[in-house]
Amino acid sequence: MAVVVCLCTATAAYGQALSASDLARKNDGGYFTGLPLFSYSTDIGYGFGARAYYYWNGHRDDARFASTPYLYRVFLQAFVSTRGTQFHWLDFDAPRISDTPYRIRAQLIYQRNTSENYFGIGARTLQPLAFPGSARTFSSFSDYSAAEDAVTAGTTWSRYDEYDLTRPIGIASIERLVDDGRVRLLAGLGISYASINDYSGKQVDAVDANGNDVKATEGTTRLAADCAAGAIVGCAGGRDDFFRIAASYDTRDFEPDPNTGVFIDAELDAATVALASQYNYVRALFAARGYYSPIPDKADLVLAGRFTFVGQSNGAPFFSMDTFPYTDNPIAGLGGGRTLRGYRQDRFVGSVMTVANAEVRWTFAHASFWKQKFAFIAVPFFDIGRPFDNLGQLTFSDWKPSYGGALRISWNLATIASVDYGVSPEDTGLYINFNHIF
Repeated sequence: MAVVVCLCTATAAYGQALSASDLARKNDGGYFTGLPLFSYSTDIGYGFGARAYYYWNGHRDDARFASTPYLYRVFLQAFVSTRGTQFHWLDFDAPRISDTPYRIRAQLIYQRNTSENYFGIGARTLQPLAFPGSARTFSSFSDYSAAEDAVTAGTTWSRYDEYDLTRPIGIASIERLVDDGRVRLLAGLGISYASINDYSGKQVDAVDANGNDVKATEGTTRLAADCAAGAIVGCAGGRDDFFRIAASYDTRDFEPDPNTGVFIDAELDAATVALASQYNYVRALFAARGYYSPIPDKADLVLAGRFTFVGQSNGAPFFSMDTFPYTDNPIAGLGGGRTLRGYRQDRFVGSVMTVANAEVRWTFAHASFWKQKFAFIAVPFFDIGRPFDNLGQLTFSDWKPSYGGALRISWNLATIASVDYGVSPEDTGLYINFNHIF
């Protein structure tokens, strides 16, 4: 009876309580988890690194224990790839700081990508793949890439859709929890600096007529052509600093791996010279996620869905236009392992972007090893989305679909390791990462 009273008190004071089964499996105190990171895709090549987590859950006699995923979490990541990607990340999260209704998040990120994708901006990215060195269009990305790599009269287009980006980023926010933790009001600050290098006219890797790897002169890249035409903002890189305000509504039963509930967030970024930014623009996001367990007594099955809308004003630099500024974790898209799986990262970017994701998450097995608790989750999924040039062009036509499946492993409830494989009409993608994509 004392346990029941404690759970009810926790729910009233702190919001949604964990399910009885998840609460029974939750670790008391603190613990470390971590995994080596390995991935492969044609975006980044072979990627290697590691991420280490430290969690402090508190103790079972703490009223917050039954309604928070953890009291503090810190993780440190180091990651590099064979195609020039670096993504080093230090992250801190305290959902209920010092037993107050405030949540603090902070991230320091160093991003470097010598093969950052740029396929253009807006509705024109929906057109078939094409480049100036060929008179044809391509429906298969592998055929398109092979044609770009070829050398004609000493010129190649192997870097036509790529540029070199270096971008350190700092983000910090504080949330005020109200309505028993279901409503969150957020204010934050983001600071970043982008360094842009283009490959036009440089010696780059290519393939000759005999299939040998050679060096050749890169033709004018898509980015250089758009910059010369004045079609985009931000060609010189520079400072991109912004204020952030947001509100969210959260009834999920367990944030890292929900079984039931909804999470709705609305967010506004405002870049301004008042923060020494070189750009002035506004970006807005609305997103809704839902989770439903249709047969909880018979199977651990969750139907999960997410819809996202992003709109941004003129003046946004092209290198940040791919941002989906979710209040819990900003990500990049459209395309890649967090939005449209099966398309290349940033395959579709625009002033307005929409995406919808649907997943069926079936936890089919549990295991314990050396006091570590694991659950195994099979996930078929379907994604669809597209960019627009402005709000007046919103339509339900020409949305880009993809589908696939994932295997996810829950480690001590709060750490989710995931392997997703996506298929689109033009490409495929394999993604090895942490956490559900939503």
